[in-house]
Amino acid sequence: MKSLQGSYEERLKEVRSMRERINSTLDKLEKATMKEMDEVKASWNASLKFYVDTCSGLCTKLTHLNDARLEIGEKNKDLAFLAHQKSEEMIKKVDKYLNNNSIQTEVSLKLIVYHDIEKYLSNLSCLGHTIHITKELTMQGSLDQAIKVTGAIPVSVRIPSDTSATYSIYNICGLFNGQTLVSDVNNKRLKLLDLQHKVVSYCDMSGSQYDMCLITPCQVVVTVDKGIQFVSVHSGQLVKERSLQLPHECTGVAHHQGDLYVTSGTALYKYTLTGTLVKMMCEDTSAYDTCNCHEYFSPNNYQNNFQSSITPL
Repeated sequence: MKSLQGSYEERLKEVRSMRERINSTLDKLEKATMKEMDEVKASWNASLKFYVDTCSGLCTKLTHLNDARLEIGEKNKDLAFLAHQKSEEMIKKVDKYLNNNSIQTEVSLKLIVYHDIEKYLSNLSCLGHTIHITKELTMQGSLDQAIKVTGAIPVSVRIPSDTSATYSIYNICGLFNGQTLVSDVNNKRLKLLDLQHKVVSYCDMSGSQYDMCLITPCQVVVTVDKGIQFVSVHSGQLVKERSLQLPHECTGVAHHQGDLYVTSGTALYKYTLTGTLVKMMCEDTSAYDTCNCHEYFSPNNYQNNFQSSITPL
């Protein structure tokens, strides 16, 4: 538990560090975008201000010429005529400038948003996938130490909604909180038992479940015909999650260091938790049911059988 808590705290630091890096990257992108917007705005402001200042200067000159013409016209007709001609030339110059530089539309900014960034983030379900890694510790005592049965309690896992009059338990799996999972093959159901061995939850399977194993303290994988079904325990209820379809029968399954080992009856395969085939580890077609995950991963036979099973075909 100390090791689990320590690794949990380390992973929390990783998540927070990743979040800080993402925030820092987004801050940089925002600053760069704002800088570009400011530069475009400043450029257009300078250009528009130049047009406004030019028009204002021309307007001032026209006003001065008109005032001079009116003032001179009463005193000197010749000078008034020259001022009038000068005004006509200036008006033509202003008209030409306006025709060449008139702005017919408003100037506005538009941002071409890179929606791929938001789309990519929204498609993510989390910042990373959490898996557990177990490390074998040196066990005290002999692995061959005898286990003595001190008692037995008859338990019935039948429930009213069962479709079969009988039930057949192929597999049993203990959870971290003391609850128990059993696979009822006759009714094609996975059933959750509480500490009093009463059925408190169940989920229906699409076919016969031949084997199951824990992959986290509250999640199991169950073999169903030619597939693997992930099932979790949430708030005391069984919840079916994703499933993997494999190209062969699935008669046995075991989990080891983040990988799944699946048997087809005559072959042993190694898969990732996402369903990617790593390799076929061994095959024996002399009979059916020649490969069994529990045989390879039992404490006594693990070392010899597992090592021999990875011999290249």
